[in-house]
Amino acid sequence: MSFKNLLILPLLVVTTTLFAQQQNEVYLLDLESSMPIVGATFQYGDQNGVSDNDGILSFYFSETDTMFLSHVSYGTWKWTPEEVNEVILNKVYYRSKTTLSMYPVTVVAVRNQNQQPDERLNIDYQERMEHDGAAVLSKLPSISTIRKSGSYGIDPVFRGYKYDQLNIVLNGAQGATAACPNRMDPPTSQMAPNMLDRIEVLKGPYALRYGTGIGATINFIPAKLRFTSDPEVYGRVSSGVESNGTILRGESQIGVSSNVYDASFFASWSQGDDYTSGNGTDVQAGFMRSSFGSNLGFKLTEHQQLRVSSTYNMARDAEFAALPMDLRSDDTWMFNARHDIQVNGEHLTSWNTTLFGSFVDHKMDNLLKVIEPRMMNAETVAKTHNYGGRTEG
Repeated sequence: MSFKNLLILPLLVVTTTLFAQQQNEVYLLDLESSMPIVGATFQYGDQNGVSDNDGILSFYFSETDTMFLSHVSYGTWKWTPEEVNEVILNKVYYRSKTTLSMYPVTVVAVRNQNQQPDERLNIDYQERMEHDGAAVLSKLPSISTIRKSGSYGIDPVFRGYKYDQLNIVLNGAQGATAACPNRMDPPTSQMAPNMLDRIEVLKGPYALRYGTGIGATINFIPAKLRFTSDPEVYGRVSSGVESNGTILRGESQIGVSSNVYDASFFASWSQGDDYTSGNGTDVQAGFMRSSFGSNLGFKLTEHQQLRVSSTYNMARDAEFAALPMDLRSDDTWMFNARHDIQVNGEHLTSWNTTLFGSFVDHKMDNLLKVIEPRMMNAETVAKTHNYGGRTEG
């Protein structure tokens, strides 16, 4: 070994020792633009870190460890102890960006044909005393409401979708259509809660089974038919009162059943007055609402049954503080007949056919509104008829 090499060797040892004792800083720069590489991560023995906004990596030198580095735009790479030592001496490291080529990706999703509701709300005795189906529906966390009156004509909202963007059906078939252009009588207001068993919500526009609805399909399921081995008479009566608005509620049911038929009759009545808001303002919210209906079920055979139902909804003098007119009268008839048969075949298990109809007679005016000065009296009569059928297996 020459005298010159003997002099260099101690210098390298001293340099390596200094690197290990002090914190070293290295600049990571882009090869093309010389801009700092920010956010590069490294793992170096028991040390780790991230390059800062100036592209600086800070670490203590180790003679035995390999440094592993990674960046989303520059890929992954590593430095051996010798390369780390060289980078420390140079104070800077240049790296070019890596380009990743991906093959096209196709995602195929097959929707379950036996679609189940995303949300379900069972009707309890408290909900049966409500006079508006949307008041019950608002108990679901995904449903909000639009109130144009204190206690009547509530419109549901689902994920920002409202009005005709929601498909409202009764037992899978189309319900009533609003007659009022101001939607004092939305379809949900015609659903008598005391005749229902549950409410199902199918999110999105995919439930074409019950018709089109951009936001969701809301299916009001009527009470189940009850067939008993022996003739039986059943019924219930419920009532309640709310102090703010002096709202009185009541509902009842009476029926008779046997092993081949089930006949039940429903009635409900609600009446309210103006109420006082939190700041002491009197809000016009008076209304009167009643519903009468029947469910007739017949077991034709062991595998066939027929249900015929009718509902009459009546509303009088419902005040709408947010609208220029009030509901003076609303008379709605709804009819529904459904036949079910169990086939139990290999490819077909059941078949059902439904006929339905609804007839709405709506009248509104501004005769009882306090208008100063009163320029004119307004009155509008609106009617809608809706009928059809559906069959599916």
